[in-house]
Amino acid sequence: MKILIVISLFLSSLNAGASVKRLAQDIKLPTKAMLHKQTITNPAVADTTGVISATAGNITSAAVTLTAGLTSPPVPRNLVITPGTSTVDVAACVISVAGSDFYGASLTEAFTFAGNASTATTGAKAFKTVTSVTFPTNCEDGAFAATWSIGQGEKLGLDRCMGAAGDLAWSTVSGTYEATRATMAVNASSVSANTADFNGTMDASADFDIYFIENFGCRP
Repeated sequence: MKILIVISLFLSSLNAGASVKRLAQDIKLPTKAMLHKQTITNPAVADTTGVISATAGNITSAAVTLTAGLTSPPVPRNLVITPGTSTVDVAACVISVAGSDFYGASLTEAFTFAGNASTATTGAKAFKTVTSVTFPTNCEDGAFAATWSIGQGEKLGLDRCMGAAGDLAWSTVSGTYEATRATMAVNASSVSANTADFNGTMDASADFDIYFIENFGCRP
């Protein structure tokens, strides 16, 4: 009798299996978008000297690479390079910053300066670490008295890739909805090029949350 009951239950489960099978085959990824939440903990206000402050680059016409005294941003974000002191010594050149992205993969970005430049150049990539800054040959001329400062910008790095900027759902600061949503930069396959510029003020005490549709294009 017990065997008959077990067989009966088994056959009943097979009859009901059509709907179960259909649901099991569709795990929502092929036909439904998935919302991803990222919390960026207590980002500090943007600055111009957080990575390095008023430091000499070229001291001769030769190229030079700085590796000492560099402080990485507390959270992945873009960088800003500002020439200072004797900016008349700045020559037209491209400065290269190297480090790593959100996942720890190698990352470089080029910052272009015109001759006698005295204003900042803002980067687009989000750096988790900064390991070196390279000034090429003849990046300065004259007395080689220019200095360089590198800070952290307004663009906070995402931990996933997005297919379109419109795939942002909403953003919050300390749990409060931002009526004006964050400004997004997206890239389908490079995580460092996915950033959010929130409208809320970063002050190292508020968590910034962002909800968006990822495209699964850049997970490690």
